[in-house]
Amino acid sequence: MPVIGLAALIAPIAAFAAGSGITRITVAGRQDVGTFNGVPYTRTWGTLSGVVAPEEKVEGLGALPKNGAGDYPYVSAFEIIAPAREGANSTVLVEAENRGSPVMIAILDHVHVAGVPAKAVYPQGLGNGFLANSAISYARVSWQTGISAGVPATAQGVGEVIVRDFARLLGGDRENLGRATPGLGRYATRPLGGISQSAWFVDTFIAEGFNVDPSGGRRVFDGAIAIDGTGNWLALNRLAATQHAAQVPYFAPNARPLMARQLLTHPATDPFYVDVANYTDFYRVHASMTDTTDLPAAMRRYDWPSPHHPMPTGTDATAIFSPKRAGGACNNGVAVPLNPTVYDSFLRTLVVELAHQVGSSDTMSAPGLPPTTLFRLGPAPASLAHFNPLAGVRLKVPLTARDAEPVGGVRFPATVVPLGKPTPVSLPPVVTSVITGVCGNIGQWQALTKSEVIRRYGNETQYLKLYAEATGRLISSGYLLASERKSMLSQAAADYTVVAQKD
Repeated sequence: MPVIGLAALIAPIAAFAAGSGITRITVAGRQDVGTFNGVPYTRTWGTLSGVVAPEEKVEGLGALPKNGAGDYPYVSAFEIIAPAREGANSTVLVEAENRGSPVMIAILDHVHVAGVPAKAVYPQGLGNGFLANSAISYARVSWQTGISAGVPATAQGVGEVIVRDFARLLGGDRENLGRATPGLGRYATRPLGGISQSAWFVDTFIAEGFNVDPSGGRRVFDGAIAIDGTGNWLALNRLAATQHAAQVPYFAPNARPLMARQLLTHPATDPFYVDVANYTDFYRVHASMTDTTDLPAAMRRYDWPSPHHPMPTGTDATAIFSPKRAGGACNNGVAVPLNPTVYDSFLRTLVVELAHQVGSSDTMSAPGLPPTTLFRLGPAPASLAHFNPLAGVRLKVPLTARDAEPVGGVRFPATVVPLGKPTPVSLPPVVTSVITGVCGNIGQWQALTKSEVIRRYGNETQYLKLYAEATGRLISSGYLLASERKSMLSQAAADYTVVAQKD
């Protein structure tokens, strides 16, 4: 496989093929999912048929079978959750799937959903209905080989073309479609989002120049959110070639994250980019390499004190402080309490604020994105029991304060008035060598004793007062939506009760 320098990935707009695009929409089913703010919403799912033109920058494309026009044809699954009446929303959040499942909407809306669109089951009312109540539609399309029927293992960059052209379709591009084709709406504002593996897809998509519309050279996605992105990328296309790496929808061995100015190299068409590093990302996925304020103007970086893999939404309060096994392969099989710090309220805040930042007419009353805020870093641990090194790089980890909480970053109320200590930060084995090696995404938790809680806070009223003050500071500084206050205080009260009643 030839070595391609990073600069060579920045292809001129004219090098893209205008012939790629969606050619057919096949609707397999529709589901009424509820009414939000007086607007009925429908989930529509099915398949998209399309073609990849031979000039696309996709490694391995030349060897794929072609149709009579010389294009590679594909079929991939999609779904969209949107108002039943087209045009009611102007904004759609497109999620890059994680191993074929919708992770971001599960956290945003507090729904338990997994699997490809045809197999996913959504509850009536969509959990808390956050996206719909915010007048934001939701959509996804399968991009990963082995999950999307149209993405071959030998040319996985086809998935990037599929995501790009799906976004073009949602923007109203029907150039290759017949008049009788069912519509999926037309959205002026289209942010792209991903968490963990799908955040690295977002990074790869942007770095490899796929946010350029081949028909006219316009920006495709207005904004992007990469939770746990931290400059990491997937070895599924041209970046893999620079590392002599086999194409896989995961890390290349010993690959270095891309700095912001390597990731965002198309100023006219790059999205407004939001990068988030969770606490465990400094121990597993080398987040310190990209932890800098030297960023393009259209970018923010936020460091959060939560683990990369938070506790499932809706976890009962009595369970989060109890011993819980992390998985048979994790922590040598020893059951331990897991770090219960969650970031769902802060993710909801970012989605709305990013939509506002890029001009969404649906979120004009929301604040814009606040300034970048980072942890204070110090030397990485000498022991590798809970830390994943990177050859040839001197990595760092966050400095810690009294309760083993990281110093700096976005100060979650749960870390300002803690009920425990997040230590060790990552469970072993902390590796990225295989796609299933995810133990380092979660951390252990050492809850305070009942006497420690009472000695520190006195009683629930005083604890909630301190928690509310910390919440208020985040709201006033733009890191948290005011609408999140009530649910956060309710959860804080439940958590306090659990710890204060322990023997």
